[in-house]
Amino acid sequence: MTKQDEGLKPGQIEKTLLELTELKEKLEDAKAILKHFKVKSDRLSQLKAAKKDIQGQVEEEIKRIEDEFLGDKDYEDSKNEELTLKPQIRDKQTEVRELMAKVNPSQQLSTLEYNIKGEPLKVQVERVVKVYINGKEQR
Repeated sequence: MTKQDEGLKPGQIEKTLLELTELKEKLEDAKAILKHFKVKSDRLSQLKAAKKDIQGQVEEEIKRIEDEFLGDKDYEDSKNEELTLKPQIRDKQTEVRELMAKVNPSQQLSTLEYNIKGEPLKVQVERVVKVYINGKEQR
């Protein structure tokens, strides 16, 4: 046994994978049966059509009001700033992740406390193991 296999019984992973496969098959069978049970009625169809119509009216009203904003300089400036800042924030979040990955890499969970602009800020870094079976992440 290698160092990483310590604590595992022979065949334990294979047995667990078999059980997982069997459970997934049972779930597929249950889903197939449930497909036959559909909620449908004429009244429901009418309500869905009315809902779609109302949603269209709401979207048109939102568009009309937003069009009124377009002439306002503050709105335009803020909209442009939002479009500029969002990618900058994503880049900075990526940078923070990369930096935090270097802190205590051997610990499963690290908690760090900082003082940013006079306010306490608590950062937790969790090392997560993800399992993929045939390329599909198992959640």
